[in-house]
Amino acid sequence: MRDSDVLLAGDSLKGKLVHLVVTGGIAAVETVRLARELRRHGAEIMVTMTSEATKIITPLAVGWSTNCAVNTGWSSDLPALDTPDIVLVAPATRNTLSKICAGVMDDPAMMAITAASGAGKTIILVPSMHDDLFDDAVTGDMIETTKSMGYKILISPSEEGRRKQPSPTKIVRFAAAKVNENLPNRANIAVIYGATESPIDPVRVISNKSSGKTGIHISDYLERRGHDVTRISGVLETSGNHSDLTARTPQEMMEAVREVMSKSMPDVWVIAAAILDFQPANPLTEKISSNEPPPSIDLKPSPRLIESIRSANPGAKIISFKLESGIGIEELVTRARSHMKRYESDAVIANLLENLDGRGPRAHLVTLDGANEISDLEHLSKSIESIVSSWME
Repeated sequence: MRDSDVLLAGDSLKGKLVHLVVTGGIAAVETVRLARELRRHGAEIMVTMTSEATKIITPLAVGWSTNCAVNTGWSSDLPALDTPDIVLVAPATRNTLSKICAGVMDDPAMMAITAASGAGKTIILVPSMHDDLFDDAVTGDMIETTKSMGYKILISPSEEGRRKQPSPTKIVRFAAAKVNENLPNRANIAVIYGATESPIDPVRVISNKSSGKTGIHISDYLERRGHDVTRISGVLETSGNHSDLTARTPQEMMEAVREVMSKSMPDVWVIAAAILDFQPANPLTEKISSNEPPPSIDLKPSPRLIESIRSANPGAKIISFKLESGIGIEELVTRARSHMKRYESDAVIANLLENLDGRGPRAHLVTLDGANEISDLEHLSKSIESIVSSWME
């Protein structure tokens, strides 16, 4: 493996040519990390740097990270006229925004953007600047103008008085989602993941164990493939979450589901969350003393999330999860089919607790047509995407 090579982490940009345009913002220092993340997801890269960008990061470093020649000025073959699948402008300075809005084409970077726009290609702008510049009314007008022109804009929240460039992972996920959203059979998908908890007293809870890793991976994969993904997360044991709604208790999960439905009825629900089956019937309002014998805790059934979704969104497809322990594969599949019938789900991901750490098959995908062994989390995500796409045909 050569020093400039990368290990593939996915194929959502496989076969896609990305023209990376680097302009003269200080966030240009992130170009090496961004370029390598693009390549990790299968992208081929061509790159153009403005003269101001070369003052911040060297073409040598950018060439190493992109594994291609770096265009820094005018040349006779005009490579900027080549029309890739995506033009990714990162960072996009305020000056770059103003040139786009005014139709200025005074360097190869602007020629690349203009040519891609004329060819109807996906153009992604990642503005990066101080809040004082970003909050200027003219900047706001320019962002709205570029949106009206069909450009895709990725803006980070304010941090330390700046709109910093988002992480390479976030930029590449956004780019893959935007270039793949026009693929056929895309769906509106809600993914629910993580654990839930319910209070015993003001400081103690009853909970179940779920890291949220599976749901995060599935939702990211589906988004990269161009599906419209809404995330509802519970209590997580892992970082990297970027959910749209957070719900810690079963009741909050129900409220989050209703909120999602109030905006748009999903085509598909992927319910990977570990929802409490039972919760304390009468949570105490005062902390239980550590110096006294603990009181008995009466439990009551928690709201049935799948039943609620099926009742309110009868036309949707539902992929649910079933976790068991200490049984064989045949019994696991039998219980998954029983679960599917009881809750009217369209597919079940059946797991054995003892296999989640990699000692056996990661899961079995159970449908009316059969049960397929799933080897790992990537295989699971691909299988879910495949079945969702088939449902949308």
